[in-house]
Amino acid sequence: MLKAHGIKGEVKISCLLDNAEMLRNAKQLYIGSQTYAVDSFRADGAFCYVKFAGHDDRNFAESLKNWDVYAEKEDVLVPSGRYFVQDLIGCRVSLDSGEDIGCICDVLQYGAADVFECVKDGRKVSFPFLKDLTLSVDVLSKRIVLSAKRFAEVALYED
Repeated sequence: MLKAHGIKGEVKISCLLDNAEMLRNAKQLYIGSQTYAVDSFRADGAFCYVKFAGHDDRNFAESLKNWDVYAEKEDVLVPSGRYFVQDLIGCRVSLDSGEDIGCICDVLQYGAADVFECVKDGRKVSFPFLKDLTLSVDVLSKRIVLSAKRFAEVALYED
């Protein structure tokens, strides 16, 4: 939550998702231990503006300043080919040649491309999450398949 916006109870929220539009379907948001029904929503890049049902004044909006805002995971619109980091952690990674690379233990977010870290038998390997590298991702069965040829070009093994 950043601050109150206007005089009718709207709040401006800084969104940590790829973009605030991903919250469009949220019917309720959570602030502290309270649940608030969303009356209106609009997105603007990394920010969203929310008006909560039954709260029509700036004083209420000001009382929410600096609180974290949460949504149900199921209410977040995740575009095809995008994933929550928590869903990727623990996924078993293998190559299309059949070689087992290990399990994802961390996802580093640097901007240009996320970097996955896998560990197998105490040995760590890192690789970027690239479209031409990733053949399939199935977070339900916790399996990721990569191109062996492309993996050989981009993988970085720790000594």
